[in-house]
Amino acid sequence: MSDNWRFIDLDKIDGFYSAALFESIAKHVGANLSPETILFWRVKSPVLYLGYHQCVADEINEDYCNDRNIGIIRRILGGGCGFCDENQILFSVIGKEGDIIPTDIQEAYKKVLGGVVIALSKIGTLGEIEPARNAVYTKGRKISGNAQGRIDGAVLINGSLLLDFDFGLMDKVLKNPTKNLSPVNCAREGMITLKELGVMDIEFVKKTLKHGFESALGITTGEGALTKDEIQMADRLLEKYHDHEWTHKMDIKKAMRKSSSCCNP
Repeated sequence: MSDNWRFIDLDKIDGFYSAALFESIAKHVGANLSPETILFWRVKSPVLYLGYHQCVADEINEDYCNDRNIGIIRRILGGGCGFCDENQILFSVIGKEGDIIPTDIQEAYKKVLGGVVIALSKIGTLGEIEPARNAVYTKGRKISGNAQGRIDGAVLINGSLLLDFDFGLMDKVLKNPTKNLSPVNCAREGMITLKELGVMDIEFVKKTLKHGFESALGITTGEGALTKDEIQMADRLLEKYHDHEWTHKMDIKKAMRKSSSCCNP
């Protein structure tokens, strides 16, 4: 166990590459080849991160996304589908399973998302963890959505912090944009952004969020960089994230089960 973690802020990167990258880092952390890591990024263009167990057809208006070059990325983490653009700070907290991050799934969320709550307090608003949705709310509305995964001895808790948001576009790309929110008539009623709270200094928000994670986890961080091996693995994994069969993995399984049940009454 180490209380000295690596911090990496890549700012704007390709959404598909981000998924390959946090998988690569997790594999290296789990194998003790890389230090435990807090990773920040933003996406260069709008994407949808699909939960590992979800079907594209159930969640996403795929034709609309394809026509507008909005990427659909099946991540290795569970959870729900999230629409992301450059106006969100995205993060991945990647640690050894059972070390600083607890083995219990809910306790892991509680510890890591405590960093978001601390950051919001420093920004000037009260944050509250919503355990039923593994999210952070402020003023009764969602400001941070999150997902968790376990891979090769590492724990990943990924999430977003909303600086601003294109609610209109989200309504068009998702079939049920209010699915992961408290009961509301539209997503706009169930979500809040830092812009609405009068905060738009992204560097200030990043710094505050970083300190929030450090405080919640009881760690220090040092500015770091990706290793050559992490980059090489991410480059290899990128092909998977662009692959149609990976993106539609659960849709294909669902269709095969349906076909099998029809053939074997």
